[in-house]
Amino acid sequence: MMFGKFAQIKKTLFSMFVLLVVLFGCGKKEEPVVESKNEEPQILKTVMSMDIDSLNPYKIVSAGSEEILLNVFEGLLMPSDDGGLRNAIAESYTISEDGLKYTFKIRKGIKFHNGNTLDMNDVEFSLNRMSGKDGSPMSSSAFDNLDTITVENEDEISLTLVEANPSFIYHMIEAIVPDENKDSLDRIAIGTGPFKIAEYDREQKIVLERFDDYWGDKAHLDSVEVYVTPNVGSSFLRLMSGEINFLQYVDSKRVDEIKDYNIISSSQNMIQVMALNHNHAPFDDPRVREAINLAVDKEQIISVIMNGYGEAVETHMGPTLKDLIIPKIGITRNVERARELLIEAGHENLTFTMRAPGNYTLHVNTAQMIAEQLKEIGITMNIETIEWASWLDEVYNNRNYEATIIGLTGKLDADAVLRRYSTTYSRNFFNYSNSEYDELISKASVTSNYEERIQLYKRVQEILRDDNAAIYIMDIHNVIAIKKGFENYVFYPLPYVNFSKITIGD
Repeated sequence: MMFGKFAQIKKTLFSMFVLLVVLFGCGKKEEPVVESKNEEPQILKTVMSMDIDSLNPYKIVSAGSEEILLNVFEGLLMPSDDGGLRNAIAESYTISEDGLKYTFKIRKGIKFHNGNTLDMNDVEFSLNRMSGKDGSPMSSSAFDNLDTITVENEDEISLTLVEANPSFIYHMIEAIVPDENKDSLDRIAIGTGPFKIAEYDREQKIVLERFDDYWGDKAHLDSVEVYVTPNVGSSFLRLMSGEINFLQYVDSKRVDEIKDYNIISSSQNMIQVMALNHNHAPFDDPRVREAINLAVDKEQIISVIMNGYGEAVETHMGPTLKDLIIPKIGITRNVERARELLIEAGHENLTFTMRAPGNYTLHVNTAQMIAEQLKEIGITMNIETIEWASWLDEVYNNRNYEATIIGLTGKLDADAVLRRYSTTYSRNFFNYSNSEYDELISKASVTSNYEERIQLYKRVQEILRDDNAAIYIMDIHNVIAIKKGFENYVFYPLPYVNFSKITIGD
């Protein structure tokens, strides 16, 4: 009997055990185990020397802002790395034979970062906003020449110019934004680019996140973290400590200190210019401008300040746009002739102040070297460093300065570079004025024959050089440190860091 009871209990316990196994087994089937790959997020971390100008793409001024926000916003067209244009929101376009009408066919299925589908209302609104036809300030004076914007059908929109201008097409990289965001452009950034803004802490950082609904080739990186770090030394320390893994504009004198990073460099089509205010005596005297030009030792600046990462220039055109380069005449330093010119002009004991943007160490260091060079011809150049916002307001916008130094960003089209010196151009902060120059620039802007335009642009460069419109120092080469394993960084002839192209190798 005892054995029978024990056998029954044992049987009952075994049945309960089987039941539990079955129950637990069922639970596992309902929630299958997925093997974890433990993949690390692919994050690029970098810095910028100053915060972006604005979240509003039509208010962007600085090169640093363009570099970042071209990843967020797209135009009908976008820059290509060969200095041309590629189709973007517009899948194709045509230009009428008379050069007056541009018709764009809009790509279907494009999503904005807020999830809405782009439609013709968005395109029409954006074109009206950037051109000022809705009463807003124009994003570029090029839109002065825009007559009408016409929606042809649900897929096509046309722009008609007052007069033909072959340079107009390059302005179609301006951002297309959703019309429902029209009252919040300054606060909310919504574009169609491969990255969207996931976080923005003003004066601290901006975080870009891959936009998985992007219409084109998806970005390889999961995100990009950009930290605002005004001090160049601090940026370099962040790289060395591993806080960041990508640094643009590396101090070229410190390249040898960098380990575990690939160093790459290239012309960036940015010209470092010492601007002299032509409305401020004695810089209205071409002899004084020539004297300063002859006293500045560009090769020494490139060697000492840039450790050789630069190319001396004689006019406002970098080596990237090869068709436009005029032959160098080989302006060499001539201290004796510079002194003679100052004596002729009656300014042998000249003193003036250069206002330099303090957050750009390159320009401040260059200014200090120029000050030493000018001492050799009897000129005292004082240096006043000011904040970037003040530089934009006082120097660039209000032209309140005697001399300044800055890197002027490259453009895809010669007109956008050379029109800066036209008498009536709103951003001619040089206050340069030359009637022959104005006539030739205007003629070039309406000349459809490519070779004729090239010759006109070469002639105006000769005028800038012969007139010493400014002191053209160098094409600044961009020196980049990128963590080994990150690949496919692409250089562009304008401020644009295309994060979507960067990959991480195995």
